[in-house]
Amino acid sequence: MSGFQNWLLGKAQDNFFFFIKRLSANDTGATGGHQVGIYIPSDIVTTLLPSIDHTREQNPSVYLTAHVSSHECPDREVRAIYYNNRYFNGTRNEKRITRWGGDSPLQDTENTGGLALLAFELDPEGGDCKSIDIWVCSSLEDEQFAESILGEVVPGSLLSGVGSKVLGGFAVLNTGVNHKYNLPEDWKDYFPSGSEIINYASMHYTKTSKSPDAQLIDRRRIEYDIFLLVEELHVLDIIRKGFGSVNEFIDLANSVSNRRKSRAGKSLELHLEHLFIEHGLNHFATQAVTEGKKKPDFLFPSSEAYHDDAFPDEHLRMLAVKTTCKDRWRQIVTEADRIRQVHLFTLQEGVSINQYQEMRGVGVRLVVPLSLHKKYPEEIREELMTLGDFILELVALYTDLD
Repeated sequence: MSGFQNWLLGKAQDNFFFFIKRLSANDTGATGGHQVGIYIPSDIVTTLLPSIDHTREQNPSVYLTAHVSSHECPDREVRAIYYNNRYFNGTRNEKRITRWGGDSPLQDTENTGGLALLAFELDPEGGDCKSIDIWVCSSLEDEQFAESILGEVVPGSLLSGVGSKVLGGFAVLNTGVNHKYNLPEDWKDYFPSGSEIINYASMHYTKTSKSPDAQLIDRRRIEYDIFLLVEELHVLDIIRKGFGSVNEFIDLANSVSNRRKSRAGKSLELHLEHLFIEHGLNHFATQAVTEGKKKPDFLFPSSEAYHDDAFPDEHLRMLAVKTTCKDRWRQIVTEADRIRQVHLFTLQEGVSINQYQEMRGVGVRLVVPLSLHKKYPEEIREELMTLGDFILELVALYTDLD
């Protein structure tokens, strides 16, 4: 096993609590300035650092030792602080861990988009955690191993849980489950497909925006809320009843993890497909076969056009879809030999300047929802393409095909 696999398995115990996220450009400082530290949700602070979870004094804090197992850097005394000045005639009300130091991989701009796992050692008496052990994944193989257990870790999401449950595939999304939806009665008898969930979610989309960028973010949120509610419907009672053996627990955990991975792999593509059609972009093929039996996510205007030597190369487009693009973008550059500049749609919250220049150097153009542009370094924001701009360009390009 790799060093990461050994590390993760060693932390798969009830005395460790995991906090897991993808590092944003704001986390690493890639947007031009460092934050005061990594944000910690309030309910997690209550579990890990109860001594600072109060408003009896302004900005209570506590120190704990941070060790990084994934990189060579010294241990540090980091500071967990509750910025609570909202209760002292201010506006701030958040908890963070600060003083990581400039040599920490959590503050390295090249780790933007990378998967970070923080394992807090719980105090057996219920007091404050005294130490954190950190792993920042530096290879695609490590990330793939982690997500084979956790399911896809989407940019902007926060996962947490006791070590034994995280390894079992039961990491908890900090957002919780939204119970406002009345699910179809027959879904109690089977787990609906991704298409079924998206079709049901379409009845609950808000109508406030005509922008495909805003619509995508809203629809993803609603669809994921419904997916989690369906998952709870099928899994919660089993968990409450307990397990007769370790194998029963592992079988359920694998089922949950595999279903989350399957959903994550297709959800974004399905939403994009729906939005293309709604906004007048009808000329595209999904999973068309190109050279070497490769299958780009979207090929424009069609598979037939791509394989027609008489069709102009400059009118062909390819869109790859990756929720995170760090390292994964390399997988797409040879998926369509006739297309020199390929487009990559991502939800990643920023990239480093070096990462971006490397992508541009081999002909990758990023397509990013407008609301995420501010999470990218200022000097590259004007070069990012919105989803709306991408659709408009292709609708205009293929007008004569209608």
